[in-house]
Amino acid sequence: MGYKELFILRHAKSSWDEPNVDDIDRALTTRGITDAYGIANRQKKHLKDLDLILTSHANRATHTATIFAGIISYPYEKIKLSSSIYEISENQLVTIVRNLPDNLARVLIVGHNPTSTYFVNKYLKSPIDNIPTAGIVGLSFHTTSWNDISRDNLQSSFFEYPKKEQ
Repeated sequence: MGYKELFILRHAKSSWDEPNVDDIDRALTTRGITDAYGIANRQKKHLKDLDLILTSHANRATHTATIFAGIISYPYEKIKLSSSIYEISENQLVTIVRNLPDNLARVLIVGHNPTSTYFVNKYLKSPIDNIPTAGIVGLSFHTTSWNDISRDNLQSSFFEYPKKEQ
């Protein structure tokens, strides 16, 4: 039997300092950029050989995705931007994941809260309160089909975030 590995990454810290900037265009803060590099480097071994990076088209998410891609040597031109990940419910994200092609085994999705936290809690045996900015949850399922991922076939998981003790 095969496996599916899904990594849910919340975009890094973004700025609220510019009231005239639309939410979708908000940029990462200096801390956000630093945190994204830090987590990407700490998770480099977990994220090697990804089949797909799928990201929200919001500026803060695409910037986070490109930082991760650079650290893990994932080709920038293969990052898939999706407007369907911005402002969606966890059930809509479930549908996106279940419809991933089964030839993909390892996928990183860069999105937003609260959807990211609600989504991972559908699968985690011990729920988490919140995925902080630049936080990542890894889920490994014992199945060959994205359509069949469930809490029952979750084999392992991890939760990493910038302020977590090493």
